[in-house]
Amino acid sequence: MKTILQSRLNKSALLLVTIASAMLITNPKKDTYVDYAGKRLITEIQTSICQEPKLPRGLLWEEVSKITSNTCRSGLATGLAFQNNSIKELIANSTEQQNFFVFSTYTTKISQYNFKTIGVFGNFLTFQK
Repeated sequence: MKTILQSRLNKSALLLVTIASAMLITNPKKDTYVDYAGKRLITEIQTSICQEPKLPRGLLWEEVSKITSNTCRSGLATGLAFQNNSIKELIANSTEQQNFFVFSTYTTKISQYNFKTIGVFGNFLTFQK
């Protein structure tokens, strides 16, 4: 009975060590977070600025609305691409990282906005805006 329990404990410990090792290896670095946050911020800006205009219903107006929205997004994307380094620098300077070895948390404060993100297994999850 003791050997079965000991065998299960050994397997559980090995599994925990394996998972913790994978988390340690894939814990994202701050520069990876800055890239993620920069892309996310650009998307948020495009979404908030380039909303489709409210036009009357009809095939012609729907096409005009799509063209207007797409033109806004592509023009804004071009302009923001030129500012990409500035956006990343702003995020890097406004972010505090707490490294817990198997995961990290990032708090970014820009103007009146406060973003909290967790980085684990090479991915990010923003859980507070």
